Amino acid sequence: MSEEAKKTGEWRGSPLQMGSGLDPYGITEIVLRFDTGDHETLKPRIRDRYGSYELSQAATYLDSISSQLDLQSR
Repeated sequence: MSEEAKKTGEWRGSPLQMGSGLDPYGITEIVLRFDTGDHETLKPRIRDRYGSYELSQAATYLDSISSQLDLQSR
């Protein structure tokens, strides 16, 4: 994890970069920040922290949304 991320407590990156010291079992929320300045916070419904299955499903969901937005912007 970068020094800046350690100072702010915020991590930006992809699941492939988790090998850099991020604990995937310590994720308590996913924050989406939009260009408009709005944001949306996703929290796990069953447990306090996301499990690997929930993270995988969230990644699939975000991938499908980004694909739809790419198609709309063309």
